[in-house]
Amino acid sequence: MGIKTICAAPGCCNLVDKYSGHRYCKAHRSLEEQKERERAQRARERKPYATAKHNQWQELYCSAEWKRLKAEQLQKQPQCEICGDAATEVHHITPHNGVEEVFYDPYNLQSLCHACHLRATQRESWDRRRETAQKKKQQQRKLWY
Repeated sequence: MGIKTICAAPGCCNLVDKYSGHRYCKAHRSLEEQKERERAQRARERKPYATAKHNQWQELYCSAEWKRLKAEQLQKQPQCEICGDAATEVHHITPHNGVEEVFYDPYNLQSLCHACHLRATQRESWDRRRETAQKKKQQQRKLWY
């Protein structure tokens, strides 16, 4: 006999097997399905976090040429070039900004582990934000002088 928990439907006291994968009893299983459909609908309606330009770049990452290039890079350099762990990601040394010549340049790639890749992309993001803020300050100074 497994561990039981109370049905998630308001006011219901029926018991459900905790590890069955269901939160509702058989009588309220339709509520569970309805909530799952609503959750999926909200996920589809959610606005993408990225700009249209970023989504355009995502198509490059889905191309057969990129997948081949990534596999070759990971085969050529299977260890992270920063920490030495097993490499799982391929990073563009110089940001490509959607330019295909830079994107597919094999000399612009380095093999990184997931953690180092996250740090590298975060650092690039901070640098871009800092540059943008500095440009805005310079523009504001020009307006005042």
